Amino acid sequence: MISIVDELLERLGADPRPGAWSGPRQDLGLLLFAEREAINELWKVADRNIRTGGGADDAELREAVERLRDIFGERL
Repeated sequence: MISIVDELLERLGADPRPGAWSGPRQDLGLLLFAEREAINELWKVADRNIRTGGGADDAELREAVERLRDIFGERL
């Protein structure tokens, strides 16, 4: 199965008409807006990991990823 985000991106690309984008685009926007804090936290943890050469705590990175698994991970 694909993730919710993958499905919405696929729907966006399926119909080239600008007006047809409003449904999936709005859905994607609302979904990402609802998870904005989790996305921001993942960015901070990943950036810290890169800047320190992988020194960020693995548990911290794992926790940030798990918070977003429902929307970016594969659905069962």
